[in-house]
Amino acid sequence: MPRNQDSSFWRLYKPNEREAALLLLRLIETRDDGREKSMTRVRLAEITLKRLWNRGRLTEQFLSDVSEWLLSAGWALFFAGTTYAAVQISAVENWPAVSSKRMREDVRRVQRGEFDFDSLEHLLIGSESSREGDDD
Repeated sequence: MPRNQDSSFWRLYKPNEREAALLLLRLIETRDDGREKSMTRVRLAEITLKRLWNRGRLTEQFLSDVSEWLLSAGWALFFAGTTYAAVQISAVENWPAVSSKRMREDVRRVQRGEFDFDSLEHLLIGSESSREGDDD
């Protein structure tokens, strides 16, 4: 943090988007130190990012710009419901792919306005772990 030469106080500094990306990459690097296998994914609490980047709030534009810088380093940053996450793009490229070809007839019914979306409602319910925080 730059020091003001006229006083003994530290100057308040907010890293720009590029610097924020570098700080996050450094944080991942420090977590990776001493591990046998390199990390390909990390979970990041919002408070961690706010502290790391000296921000009171994380705006969509700021996060988008940081994400753009992280992409050049091979990482994708995203919000995952209640926390943030980053994943190495090379790891994602090895994930199984899905294609709409498997649902060709369903897609045709959607296009004709004939698809029964009610039959899929159970898919929105999610798993028990995703509903633990609900107050019903």
